[in-house]
Amino acid sequence: TGLIKETIGTLETALSHEILICVIVIIVLVLNLRASIVIASMLPIAVLATFIIMRYTGVAANIVALSGIAIAIGVFVESIIRYREMPENRHIQGGKAFVNLIYKAVSEVSGAISTAMITTIVSFLPVFTMEAQEGKMFSPLAYTKTYALASAFVLGLILLPSLSYWLFSIKIHSRLIRKILNYLLIVAGIALLIIYRSIPAIGLTAVGVNNLLSGYWKK
Repeated sequence: TGLIKETIGTLETALSHEILICVIVIIVLVLNLRASIVIASMLPIAVLATFIIMRYTGVAANIVALSGIAIAIGVFVESIIRYREMPENRHIQGGKAFVNLIYKAVSEVSGAISTAMITTIVSFLPVFTMEAQEGKMFSPLAYTKTYALASAFVLGLILLPSLSYWLFSIKIHSRLIRKILNYLLIVAGIALLIIYRSIPAIGLTAVGVNNLLSGYWKK
């Protein structure tokens, strides 16, 4: 029982760290809280889809590679943000025009992501053919990596556009709401640091403080 609890605890810690670091990186790189929310909400779903496929294909969870999930989903969201920031698209907030914008943004990068995914899967072909001890050690890694990439790609095409449309269509004009969100970031960072003792959680607090004080160094 103790061994099982330690194993589940390790998985929970790894997943929480992955989501937390991903949120911090997205906030720092694209300076967009909504984008980080989209990605953070997609990560657990993609992980769940990966484990469902592993369950029905009989692949053990002793080695799980989930690094491709954040990359694939992040590329889709970054493309949507880039299209929204174009001068001719800044007035678009919702409706059919915004649907077409998301469609163009996702379509533009879907080909590149599918090519990268296929290239990765092809590179694992020698691993899939391994037998005996080598096959037991490395085959689960190749399978889980493939499942993770495929899950992120499918969800990025099906679920992510709808979620992005819903979140990016919300209009926030009040400065009070922005202040509240920044204070929530600060509190969340401190809470995660205390609960999980995770140093990357300080990044959320730093982002919140930076946003609150941004007016002092605009120039």
